Amino acid sequence: MTDALYTGGDTIPNKFDVIVNDLNNTGLSIYDGFISPLLVHNLAHEAKMLWAEGAFKQARVGKGAAMQLRSEIRNDCICWLDPENPNAVERPYFQDLETLRHHINHHMFLGLFEYEGHFALYPPGASYKIHYDRFIGAHQRVVSCILYLNYAWSAADGGALKIHAPTTNVNLNLPIEVLPQAGRLVTFISE
Repeated sequence: MTDALYTGGDTIPNKFDVIVNDLNNTGLSIYDGFISPLLVHNLAHEAKMLWAEGAFKQARVGKGAAMQLRSEIRNDCICWLDPENPNAVERPYFQDLETLRHHINHHMFLGLFEYEGHFALYPPGASYKIHYDRFIGAHQRVVSCILYLNYAWSAADGGALKIHAPTTNVNLNLPIEVLPQAGRLVTFISE
């Protein structure tokens, strides 16, 4: 059911409890089957349609006035989503993220109030160099989630997410590589 690091009792709790437990224990959760295969298919189809319509833009690094195009660091393409006005395809996923946000706040007291999201497309040869997922000195982006939508992925395609050791000790043997399997949600403490 899950690659998550849950090692509790005999009864497997719901997916939100598993993820929160993992975040509390290690700062990282890898949960397979976070959304249904049908929703994975529908979201992937939507992303392909948006790509065909030209809605994706070259990803940038930095924020505000310091934001810049740096293809030697990051050369994927992204399309921002509006969680305040999700369409019918996106709505179930955003509802799950909202439930996850409430679980994290209830059990970890992180004070998460909002979230942002985008589709990311990595054409052949594209990559994103090692980076922090939270801007240094900033308090936004406390938790990051990555949901994979690619069904036809094989090891030859590459694209594994490599998670490196943070500056503080965690209960994980890092670095690790997370394979981009459809329906897999990777959640981690961003700093």
